[in-house]
Amino acid sequence: MKKFVLSLALALSALCVMATVPHRASIPDIPGYKTLKGDFHIHTNFSDASVWPVTRVDEADFDGLDFISITDHLETHHQHMVNDFGAKADRNTSYEMAAKAAKKYGILVIHGAELTRGTRIFPGHFNTHFITDGNAVAEASEAHNGKYGKDEVKQEEEAIKAGLKEAKRQGAFLVWNHPDWEQQATNETKWWPIHTEVLNAGLMDGIEIVNRFSGYDPEAFHWAIEKDLAVVTGTDAHKPMFQWVDYEKGEYRPMTLVFAKERSLDGIREALDARRTVAFADGCVYGKAEWLEPLFKACFQISDIKYSEKKVSFNVHNVSSIPITLNKAPGGEKLTYPRLLYINGNEELSIGINGTDSRKPIGQNEFDVVFYIANWFTDVDTPLKVSYHFVMPEKYRK
Repeated sequence: MKKFVLSLALALSALCVMATVPHRASIPDIPGYKTLKGDFHIHTNFSDASVWPVTRVDEADFDGLDFISITDHLETHHQHMVNDFGAKADRNTSYEMAAKAAKKYGILVIHGAELTRGTRIFPGHFNTHFITDGNAVAEASEAHNGKYGKDEVKQEEEAIKAGLKEAKRQGAFLVWNHPDWEQQATNETKWWPIHTEVLNAGLMDGIEIVNRFSGYDPEAFHWAIEKDLAVVTGTDAHKPMFQWVDYEKGEYRPMTLVFAKERSLDGIREALDARRTVAFADGCVYGKAEWLEPLFKACFQISDIKYSEKKVSFNVHNVSSIPITLNKAPGGEKLTYPRLLYINGNEELSIGINGTDSRKPIGQNEFDVVFYIANWFTDVDTPLKVSYHFVMPEKYRK
């Protein structure tokens, strides 16, 4: 009986330890910049979510994030807590509560809000990051209510543009959210003339390419590359995070990786303006090649290179939590090495390279080993391509 009780106690103890271990993604810095992990789209019960701002901060600490942006809906009908508490709360309260709670963790909290005029009308929902007063943004938008009679499209377009202009006046960074949301893109994701108008007016700085509700949006990703918009992702969480992220299966929440000169709000903002961002979601990475390449090289480390006449071998170590899928790419036709390799986060393995006939010398003084990184994308259906150059020692040269 004592042995049974002891075994049960040990099992329960192990379960408790597993339940309290933070689920933190490990992603290295790149040369010249700090890699900051964050979520640019989060709601609280001060709009239409069921979670307090303080809990959002706790979740961010659990996930090892460096920053979050509180993006509660600005429109009056979403302000549940404002209606409940009246003068004790306004459209800035959720941010203020989160920023105060985040100090104990050192998490950076961005003052944001979501401008959500019209359900089925474009230009769609926008997150306004780095604002100073959500009330003023809402008031600027609502000033257009009832001005255009039955022309709902005109009213909503003018209203959202007015809100974006006020946010920009406050110095905001503006992101078009979930362009593929089925309420506004019932059959296909489209770039409408109003989006060109908004972009040309300087009222669109980034675009959300992954949203936990609507998933990965290839059209949005292509527009980010084509139109030089910051690549952004977010959970758009309304319920507790554990209901959106399956931690038991080793999932990570969608996160934006920001390559900042310093770990500060100013550092994040400068990186956004410079478009130094990539998205990490569902085991894939999306971004411009100029940022994916240094990130990949920081994650994928080569060591212990050994040469012989017939073979070159080396170890590769994925020092990040991001999985890496390698496919042999054109350029290595005269070499034999694995055509497909999958390297889990924080995993290490060995790779061997031979000539086309492993019984004979490699027969090349110098050669390149070329891979496509099948789950790292520089545009839609365009995987990152990497190449490693090897020079045979003098004694093995032909």
